[in-house]
Amino acid sequence: MEQDEAYLHTFFNFISQNHYDKAKDHVEKYKHVKKSGPWYMLMMQLSQLVVAEKSYMELEFLQSKIKGFLWKDNSLKCLYESVKGEIKKVEDSCKVHNQEKSVLNYCQNIAQFLSARLQLIDFYEHVYTIGHQKVINYADLVTHITTIIEQNIPLFSDISMTSIKAIFGLECDILSNLFKALVEVQKLQFLPSLVLIHGAHTGLTLWESKIQNRERTFQPWKLGFIKNIQWPTLYQWLSKLKGAVISKFSLYFYHILSQQTTPTDMKQLCSKLQYDSYQKIAYFHKKYDASVLLVSDNQFICVNSENDSFPIIVSYPQKICSNLDMILQMITDVSQDLSINDRIIFKYIVQEHCTYVLCIIEPTVYIVLIFESKRTEKDLYINNFISDLCINLRCSKVFLSLKDSLK
Repeated sequence: MEQDEAYLHTFFNFISQNHYDKAKDHVEKYKHVKKSGPWYMLMMQLSQLVVAEKSYMELEFLQSKIKGFLWKDNSLKCLYESVKGEIKKVEDSCKVHNQEKSVLNYCQNIAQFLSARLQLIDFYEHVYTIGHQKVINYADLVTHITTIIEQNIPLFSDISMTSIKAIFGLECDILSNLFKALVEVQKLQFLPSLVLIHGAHTGLTLWESKIQNRERTFQPWKLGFIKNIQWPTLYQWLSKLKGAVISKFSLYFYHILSQQTTPTDMKQLCSKLQYDSYQKIAYFHKKYDASVLLVSDNQFICVNSENDSFPIIVSYPQKICSNLDMILQMITDVSQDLSINDRIIFKYIVQEHCTYVLCIIEPTVYIVLIFESKRTEKDLYINNFISDLCINLRCSKVFLSLKDSLK
């Protein structure tokens, strides 16, 4: 490996390990060696890249932007575009003067990396926007991240960028696995969902090991004991998204999972989830003596229902619902209204002295509450219970947390 290539390799190693002070110092030292010409111009942009990468890992690309008549757009996206533009000028200069072919190659690879970063920023902005929607299309997010992966697999492949490309690949794979898992959970596909969640967990574990290796490398006095590691905010958010997906998976497949262990152990395991939906439902039942059902119309067979068209995903308490046909008809009658307006609909059946409360969680999944008394829309506790459950199962809260600091 040549000296210049080794220099860039070390620089991107520092960046991939979130060691930005080391990366900045590395650039400053090299500036004194390359005091002019294309290399010096490239060094100037690498200093800016350190700032951009640190901000990216802290999820600052969705923070407030200062704009006005005399103000430039100071967004992180603008910073990446600016660095990309300046590197393109260095690239053009090398072509015009037919010099520093190695710098030309590095500029092309770094520009490709910057384009990939901008694509991921657009993706996260898309995720945040979707978080405001009441009915979320996870398949759209899968298509988006798959396109980013396919477009960038052959790019920025220079050996000097091996480490940063590895982190980029981990980030994309984790996102892809988690959103694909959400699609499979929605379709009630147990094993595919489990495999995808495991894939995301493996990616996060590998990323975690790289961060821990950095701590051991630069703080040897800790003798291998990792204390107070500063996990990147992006890593924390991806972990939080994984937690939300696992929480949803655990509710949708509660019947299957509960058959693998004792009720006590199952309760204890669920208590460790990011959001224990099943216990929230159990507490609501205890307070109101109401039955809670989650039913699906996605045409996939659910193991705990003999009705393939509208399988029961969750039933609390676990008992056979004698009036299931009427409930399914009720859902069919109001499904369009539920989908369009995201309403919580109360229906009181006089003959049965029962109130049915319906709401859509996602395009194929509905929640139904059954009370053996009259209840009205004015009951805020019921409305809040349904809203909170739906927000967590849609993962909306996690999507929207992209704009809020996790520190």
